[in-house]
Amino acid sequence: MERDIGKPLFNLFLLVASASAFVAAAALPNIEIVGDLSPAFFPQLLSGLIFLFAIPCLIKDAREWWIAKQIHSDTPHALQVRSIAQWLFVVALLAGYIFVFERIGYIASTGLFTFFCIMGFVVISGVWSTLSMSQRWKSLLSTLVFSTILAVAIFYVFTVLFKIPLPT
Repeated sequence: MERDIGKPLFNLFLLVASASAFVAAAALPNIEIVGDLSPAFFPQLLSGLIFLFAIPCLIKDAREWWIAKQIHSDTPHALQVRSIAQWLFVVALLAGYIFVFERIGYIASTGLFTFFCIMGFVVISGVWSTLSMSQRWKSLLSTLVFSTILAVAIFYVFTVLFKIPLPT
C-alpha cells in the first residue's frame, strides 16, 4: 500500500469545491425558462453528486493513507518524485488544453487531452514498463478509442441536448 497524501487531499478539495459550487449556484437568478427547472438545477445536481461521491472516496483514501503511514514511517523518495511529476503533468496538460481548445476545436482538443492524460499516467506510474509489446499496442488502441468516444459523446450532449455551442 502506497502512502500518498494527494488522494485524500484531492477528495477533500472536491468536497469543498462542490459544496462551494452548490451554494454559488443557489445565487443564480430564478428566471422563467421552458420547463419547470431553474437555472440552478443542473449546477446544483452536478455539485451535489460530486459531493456525495467524494465522501466515500475521501474516507477510503484517508483510511488507506493512515494505515500506510503506520506501516511506513518514511515515504520513499521515488514515490514523492512520481507524485510531483503527476501533478506537474496534469497542470501542463491543462495549460496545453486551454491553449489549443479554440484553435483546433472541442472534439480534437478533448480527445487529445484525454488520450495524453491517460497515457501519461500509465507511463509516470511505471505500469507502461511492465507491459509486453502487445499489451502496449492494445492499451494505446483502447485509450485512443475511449478518448474519441468520450469527446464525441460529450460534444453531442452539450451541442444537441443542452443546445450549448462548442468550438468545432
